[in-house]
Amino acid sequence: MAKMFKALKNERFFEKVAGSIQREILLGNLTPGQKLPNETELAKQFNVGRSAIREALKVLELTGLLYVKRGYNGGTFVKPPDPADAFAATTPIGTATTGWEQLMEARKLIEVRTAELASARADEEEIAALEEDMQRMRAVVGVPARFIDEDVGFHLHIAEAAKNEVFLSVISSVRTSLKKETNELLVQDGAVEEILADHEAIYRRIAARDPAGAAQEMGRHLQSLESRMERAKQDG
Repeated sequence: MAKMFKALKNERFFEKVAGSIQREILLGNLTPGQKLPNETELAKQFNVGRSAIREALKVLELTGLLYVKRGYNGGTFVKPPDPADAFAATTPIGTATTGWEQLMEARKLIEVRTAELASARADEEEIAALEEDMQRMRAVVGVPARFIDEDVGFHLHIAEAAKNEVFLSVISSVRTSLKKETNELLVQDGAVEEILADHEAIYRRIAARDPAGAAQEMGRHLQSLESRMERAKQDG
């Protein structure tokens, strides 16, 4: 079975296991209806005892992120969105009544801080993941849909490396809006090259453990996106 999770280092409690699974759900790496590995396999992947896995799964079930199916083809699955929450699920923050201006306002507050925190808190695997994001972005420059996915993934991985679940949840919730926003900008001359250069600068600051520099580069990147969006709206 393909490995979904990385082993937890040192002594960890069930909260750490639950937090790791929750992050994968928020990032979209675990999708609604997807079946998780069994307890034995999860314990092996996280390098913890089965009791920690069992407790973590129970916590996530109680919070509504997972559900357990008994009997034939049973197991633990990622829970699909509740129909009562359909509006929230299909109208993420930053669309409908808020508009791109308010979305950008929020991004400049939250993402500058996540870049700063990521530069101080990211582990080596998370730094390597950001570098891989950059490599994939360069490889799909000529494929707009793939480029947009990698662009948004880069920002999500920074939020994940910041190790603040609230920031990650907020940025994950506006993923659709971020993709729409980026799609509107890619037609502008030099936009792709500028985004790549900005991301490279942010990555270098995070990898260098430079919180102030990472915050500055993220702020500059978002200001550039805002200026391009303003021009796009004026031209439109």
